[in-house]
Amino acid sequence: MLLLLGSAGGACAQLQPGAPATPAAPTTAEARAGTPARGAAAFDCGDLAYDDGVAETSIFFGGGQAGEPDHFLGVRFELDDFDLEAGRVLLTGFCISNSLDFSAVGGPWPNEVYVYRDIDGEPDLGDPQRNATVITGDGTGQVEITFESPWIVDDPVFWIMVQGDPRHAGEDFNVESDQSLKPAGRSWIADRGVAFMIPTRQDFMLRATVEVLAGSAATVPALGVAGLLALAAVVLLLGLAARRRLDARGS
Repeated sequence: MLLLLGSAGGACAQLQPGAPATPAAPTTAEARAGTPARGAAAFDCGDLAYDDGVAETSIFFGGGQAGEPDHFLGVRFELDDFDLEAGRVLLTGFCISNSLDFSAVGGPWPNEVYVYRDIDGEPDLGDPQRNATVITGDGTGQVEITFESPWIVDDPVFWIMVQGDPRHAGEDFNVESDQSLKPAGRSWIADRGVAFMIPTRQDFMLRATVEVLAGSAATVPALGVAGLLALAAVVLLLGLAARRRLDARGS
């Protein structure tokens, strides 16, 4: 499911080609066992969403890998999916679902979330644009993050990823997902770095919060030396013509 939340009708859109390659590699990611208690709070934050709003399970890597940077669970946002244009969108933050209570098995857990540009279908892990810490896994309701300074999304694709970070060594990953019959194909997972990331059959409940900018004024092209000389010549000729008209009236 594709949602531009808060828009008229919460529109759906056709998926576009150009997703990363999908090597046939296994992953240690798994759904957390057991039947967690479900919190009462709805997941209704954010503006750009691929999930259906109902958390069914939580994905992790078996336990204790939240400190390993080559492990991540991410959503690849494509502006075309929401009829938005690069350069006219401000990413002001994000939100993540926290509907399921795993406190009986160790939750909640801290995780790092990063925003990355896309390069040839892959997240540019060497150049994070924004970063924040979230704590989920106790079912107390969605976590909303607002950046101190928004980021202008100047490319048509960007990533929001829950990624391992050494500061959380020994902690668990915890990313809730839906169980849609028609996953959007925008949620990706890896336990050995970008080269081995694969799409999931769920939609991770991680959403972008954005502000759509009004149409920008058209930019004036640079004239260069030749252009400036031509403009000066035109102004001079107009001045001479005006002077002649004044002289003619006075004679």
